[in-house]
Amino acid sequence: MTNIAVGALGFLLGLAGHDIAQQALSNESPFRPLVGVCPRCGNHRGWHVLRCPQCDRVVAREPVVALATSAAAIGFFATIGSTWELIPYLGFLLLSTALIVTDLESFRIVDRLNIPGTILLALTLGLASLVTGHPDAMARGVAGAVSYLGGSSIVFIAVRGRGFGAGDVKLAAQLGLFTAYLSWGALGWAVIGTAAIGGVVAVVMLVAGGAGMKTELPYGPPMILGAWTAIVMVGVGAIPIPS
Repeated sequence: MTNIAVGALGFLLGLAGHDIAQQALSNESPFRPLVGVCPRCGNHRGWHVLRCPQCDRVVAREPVVALATSAAAIGFFATIGSTWELIPYLGFLLLSTALIVTDLESFRIVDRLNIPGTILLALTLGLASLVTGHPDAMARGVAGAVSYLGGSSIVFIAVRGRGFGAGDVKLAAQLGLFTAYLSWGALGWAVIGTAAIGGVVAVVMLVAGGAGMKTELPYGPPMILGAWTAIVMVGVGAIPIPS
């Protein structure tokens, strides 16, 4: 598998994740990825249509999301390689992309996406770890999930849910799993990256006049982007994978 193929797949995962997010927010069932859901009116316009025929909205955010997931997929491939473990990692990319969109659009980490998706991905990663002979990595990943979940719960209690919701706490489990699976250092850098990205976003919003000191910003996207960054950092050698 080449970087071009992985990048193209990542682009499709971004579009699919955007569709799944919109369908989750509107309680559609079953999910139908790659139908080109319009975020404004919910029309299934198709991805070959750049302007919604129902509400006249022009496609704008969607290609940005897809380009980001394309780059992330290439980074994941550099870290994981052509192994069975790449499948759950690309599944994680799809799910977390959808959760970024739902949180940006409605300040919600949607449980019907996050909880069953996390369980399914954990089972898939566990199976892949057995096939590739890395059960120790899976044990570390589970411990990382519990640690990140526990730490996030403490933060949630400390801030009394202001600016950091219950959905963010539940999100921490899958982020801890997929970063700690690689190394404890990856999980640590994910937490650091989350704080850095969240801080930059808050400062930019304040400078741009789009938020005040008491404005609540979605914290799920910085958490996810922090995890993505940590995983990619392993691939470029910034965080070594334990032997």
